[in-house]
Amino acid sequence: MAGVKKSIYREPPTPEGLKKIEKDELEWFDPEVFANYNSGVLEQYFDERNIRKGFYRSKFVWKKVMIGILIGTSFALIDQYVGMKIGLVTSGAWYTAYLVGLALGWDASETNISAGAAQGADRTCTGFVFTFPAIYLLAYSAVYIGEDGSRIVTPESFGPIIPIAIISALLAATLGVMFFIIFRRIWLVEDPLPLPSMQAYVKLIDITNDLSVGAVEAAKRNLRLVFLVAAGTMAFVFFRDAPIVPKEGAAMGQSVMDAGLPSKYYSHGTLWVPKDSAVSKYTLIGFTFEPIQFALGWFLRFRVAFLVGMGSLLSFLVIMPMAVSMDFPVLVVKTVDINGQETLFSGTFAVTDPGLNEVYEMDPGDQSLPATLAKDRVAKIVAIGAILGGGITAFLKMLPVFKTTIGDMRRTAPKKGVRKDWIKGKGWYEWPSQHIFIMSVITFIGITSVFTLGGYPFLHSIIFALILVVFTFVFGAIAVKVSGEIGVTPVSGTSFITLTLLVGIFMLLERMTGTGGNVTFIMALLGTAIFGTAISLSSEIIWDFRIGIYASTRPVHLVRAETIGILFGVPVAVTASSFLSYGLAHGVLDLEAPQAHAFATYVQVLAGAEPYVVHLLLLGFAIGVFMELLTGMGTSFGLGMYLPIWYILPLITGGGLRDYWEKKHLEPKAKAEGWTERQKTMRLLTTYMIATGLMVGAALMGTVIAIYMIIPLFTGG
Repeated sequence: MAGVKKSIYREPPTPEGLKKIEKDELEWFDPEVFANYNSGVLEQYFDERNIRKGFYRSKFVWKKVMIGILIGTSFALIDQYVGMKIGLVTSGAWYTAYLVGLALGWDASETNISAGAAQGADRTCTGFVFTFPAIYLLAYSAVYIGEDGSRIVTPESFGPIIPIAIISALLAATLGVMFFIIFRRIWLVEDPLPLPSMQAYVKLIDITNDLSVGAVEAAKRNLRLVFLVAAGTMAFVFFRDAPIVPKEGAAMGQSVMDAGLPSKYYSHGTLWVPKDSAVSKYTLIGFTFEPIQFALGWFLRFRVAFLVGMGSLLSFLVIMPMAVSMDFPVLVVKTVDINGQETLFSGTFAVTDPGLNEVYEMDPGDQSLPATLAKDRVAKIVAIGAILGGGITAFLKMLPVFKTTIGDMRRTAPKKGVRKDWIKGKGWYEWPSQHIFIMSVITFIGITSVFTLGGYPFLHSIIFALILVVFTFVFGAIAVKVSGEIGVTPVSGTSFITLTLLVGIFMLLERMTGTGGNVTFIMALLGTAIFGTAISLSSEIIWDFRIGIYASTRPVHLVRAETIGILFGVPVAVTASSFLSYGLAHGVLDLEAPQAHAFATYVQVLAGAEPYVVHLLLLGFAIGVFMELLTGMGTSFGLGMYLPIWYILPLITGGGLRDYWEKKHLEPKAKAEGWTERQKTMRLLTTYMIATGLMVGAALMGTVIAIYMIIPLFTGG
């Protein structure tokens, strides 16, 4: 075994662990494995042991991989809805795949490979949850018209946008997985990153390795629990959202809960402070009965949920009231119906200007318009600045990482004539590293070709393809390092940086070639969505590969499973995103889609902003920089500023109840009854399955209702 180099991440190995390693007697899932986790000695030992002895343990079984893909593809659809509903996603696909593997009696490596396939299919939705809907908002929503009433983006300039997105994302996501071949050797074997909470995942794979009757029955109980909770949640969402009760004067009905509860205090799933109260002039306060938010808060725990929520509290309790009190001037661009004719109403007005009540057709007594304008035209712009400030600051903080990455790559490069990817007489251990260059060339040529054939300028297409290949590697390396250090993948921040760069380059090309702004903004947004998917696949699969070391899984099997998962997940993610985005932009679906609105607003600003908008962006930028330096979560804080408080409060509630339950129930009971770590993990996993059931049920019924409500837009009904 190679000598162990110094590292800031490594934990000291135990004497007993070293003794077993030196004698080659440390077996997979030995108790000493957990005592020596992240020592570096352990990871190098198992990687070399897997090469020598682990080939027979790692089995690529198509049936089991396809079950993982089915789970992941289902969650690609579910997470698409969840992400557009609340602006945050956390995947239940991984937990579900592991429970299915345990319930069906699979061994640890088979479960690891199947879960990798689920992860590959599910994570393809990342870019298309957050960025892609902005194209539809700019093309169809009345909120995002220019000051002269024209569209920043027109549907006619889309071209075959869905096929372009699918093919490009397939190529980019696969490239992201190929790049991880380099990162695996550097940061999982040679210099293993800590990966916060990884001990819990390793304990879960240890439980999977235990095929005792009790463990299998516990997994089956948890799966039944997921289905029961999901069914109950679907029933609740149906009564909350399904427009099945006729409403006078409305083309579509209202939900049972909207019809049965007083509209002064309740509407569309949210309990409100009445709109005719004095409070509603300055801010909007409510609490949404959203199972997805509560479940997400449970996953995040209180600290992270509160850090995200602090941004919303700042927007709704400080920025909005200040804007109303100062009578802040905002740009209003709206088409109004005057004597049967649509007329453009445009100008800068104080948020409390009484003349705006008629423009927005406010009900008598409703005092919420100033607060609404302060939210949409002040607080949200500050939030965008905060997302940018936090993202760019995080990027600058991470630049040294890229320098060390190059050094790590040189240090860990295979010596001439020595290779560990192909083992004579056994086959491939790792995926062939030469495929990285081949896939880079294929991606560059493929994306250039598909954009050009789709009607976009050749020069724009070739530059975007080059940027994508380079940025997927650069930001992918940074994202892997950050994810491995703090457990968070910086997709939002890097996406805003990418969008800014692409818009700047395309605007320059527009001046040089005379192409229209439609091309600039559509290609920039579409390119950012594709980039988001690529960087997500390049970084978030680190968890699967780390577990693979302890489960004796050959990396070549994980790469194959993740890549096949991508083939199934991308078409579902892109199609679902397009469908939901169309309904969102036409105002049919009640989806917050905070990132999509943030990207659309940012493009609106870049297309030609009022001076006050630039000032608000700079204020937000400073806030984002400060919060990134203070907490390391500047981008998440900025996103929280964009999320409405009525969605944040259930998120914080879920996180708070998780911490309370662990402190007051789980820990005391475990101590009193002498539970093992395995028993504690299974009990915690049960709560994860309840949270997953809440998310799955809400997303599935929400998707069914969305389809029902969107169909008339296509049929003319």
